[in-house]
Amino acid sequence: MKNTLLLSLLFLLFHSPGLSQEEAGWPWYMQANAHLHGGFPIEGYADKQEKDGLGWGAQLLFQAKRGRPLFVGLEGSMLYLDKERLRFTAIENGQEIDYRLVTNNNIFMAHGLLRFKPFVNSWVQPYADGLVGLKKLYTRTRLIDESLEDEEVVEAETDLSNTAFSYGLGAGLQVYLSDFPTVLGDIRVVYLPGENATYYTRRDEAPDPLEDPLDAFERVSSPTALLLIQLGVTIQLSDSDFQEAAAPNDDF
Repeated sequence: MKNTLLLSLLFLLFHSPGLSQEEAGWPWYMQANAHLHGGFPIEGYADKQEKDGLGWGAQLLFQAKRGRPLFVGLEGSMLYLDKERLRFTAIENGQEIDYRLVTNNNIFMAHGLLRFKPFVNSWVQPYADGLVGLKKLYTRTRLIDESLEDEEVVEAETDLSNTAFSYGLGAGLQVYLSDFPTVLGDIRVVYLPGENATYYTRRDEAPDPLEDPLDAFERVSSPTALLLIQLGVTIQLSDSDFQEAAAPNDDF
């Protein structure tokens, strides 16, 4: 009975006969977004990873069908969690060379995105998201030559990389800032549970002094639940915008 009701609702959403005749006149929308976010480990992940992170991301969404409040698209983002550095001087060919070793803990995330954005006659527009994809947790160490005027990465190595299945829910508000192109301020909260992954996290008691920045971290495994709080800008375009831009200007 529940499956029949769900199928009926989906049929009405995409095949309403009273609306199909007007459909050709409706605009078809796309949205491009760029944002900054804070990332906060929660649940079992917070027990292992105590550092919160900062990062950035981008989205590209297309309206699934003219006149329908559904968008589909992709989202990619980075989260920088922790860093340790070590400086030292080496003698090469009789000269002192200053080096810096830097170890970073990062998360790269890629998700498919389904957005429900109801049509509301207001300057504030709410929406809800469903996401499915992956999180790639990795630790990378770079050797940087500081003796040059422009610092140069001499060597880079990935110390550990592990990928976990990721999914979640999001909710946000878009606020109109300008027209043509339509620019929207975008505030969003995303909850992303995730499967277990193996990664580096900071030790409770690191060796002192450090001989390698990686010594400040230890390898652990846990679930990878994250809470993201995002602030960004969305540009919304429609096919009618392009038609108006291409129309001749008769105002002389």
